[in-house]
Amino acid sequence: MKFLFVFLMLASTAFAHVNLTVTKANELATGVLETQLAHPWPFELLSIGHNMQSYQNYSGEPYWHDGLDIRSKPDQPIYAAAGGKVVNVENYVPGNPLYWEIAILDDQGFVWKYHHVAKASIPAEIQAAYAQGAKIAVGTYLGNVVRWPVTTHGEVYHHLHLLVVGKDKRYVNPFLLMMPLPDTVAPVINQIGIAKNHRPIQGQQVSGPHSIFVDASDLVLHRTFILPPHQISYRLDNGPEVIVWRFDTLPSGTNDKDFINDFYLEGTCGNYNCRKFFFNLNFTTRRPRATMNLAPGEHQIEVMVEDIVGNRSARPFRWRVL
Repeated sequence: MKFLFVFLMLASTAFAHVNLTVTKANELATGVLETQLAHPWPFELLSIGHNMQSYQNYSGEPYWHDGLDIRSKPDQPIYAAAGGKVVNVENYVPGNPLYWEIAILDDQGFVWKYHHVAKASIPAEIQAAYAQGAKIAVGTYLGNVVRWPVTTHGEVYHHLHLLVVGKDKRYVNPFLLMMPLPDTVAPVINQIGIAKNHRPIQGQQVSGPHSIFVDASDLVLHRTFILPPHQISYRLDNGPEVIVWRFDTLPSGTNDKDFINDFYLEGTCGNYNCRKFFFNLNFTTRRPRATMNLAPGEHQIEVMVEDIVGNRSARPFRWRVL
């Protein structure tokens, strides 16, 4: 009975929004990413369960995922992807064993944050390095991935949540620091359409202010855990390519909620039971819910979606403004 109570408590917290972004280690980051790096992965991963731009909503308050969910086998040993000074060992949700962080400040000024490490597995050497402000080498054993209490899409979701923080506490896409994965499958465009009042509508004609949306998804080493593409762009009426957003970082860089309800339209979902992404092609950080001001008549748009290694898909859409 006690075991069942503890399991339900952990599963409930695993569904809730836990701010994964801010611990004291963030304050130490000074790194600026000037070129693609190629650090080793912390272990031989099963797949990517979420990327930094994934939409998350478990309790009614959407937020950006901020890092990578690197899916693993149970009790997977974790090894440091970069060497450096151990700057944090912390239970950042006090009392909940799912949420332990080990943070390492590398020589380039990036803070690597490893989340969901099993407390009992953290070596004494890592605890001592933290207490003494000492450095560890790349490949150092950090502990094991904690056993996750939730099954999603038929698979138990054991995973390491890896985050990388750079200068001004801005989150950097961890993909940009890691060895490229063998991903040869391009993102998929499922639908392009018209949106009114930040909500997709049916049909291919519209009057008044409106925007265009795309429903698109990507997969990385998995058939089910869909992800948002790395880059979204378009050409309107055969004009130049316009990049809506490229996820080298988040729109605000530092906050896990800023612009989330502007970049994603109503109908988007992201939890253990539902993943669907409607992207607002009119999004900018200056005018996050801007609408189109087009002359009456026929218009066309070509939408492009691209993953982190450059696989790209494109699809056209035509509509009439009345």
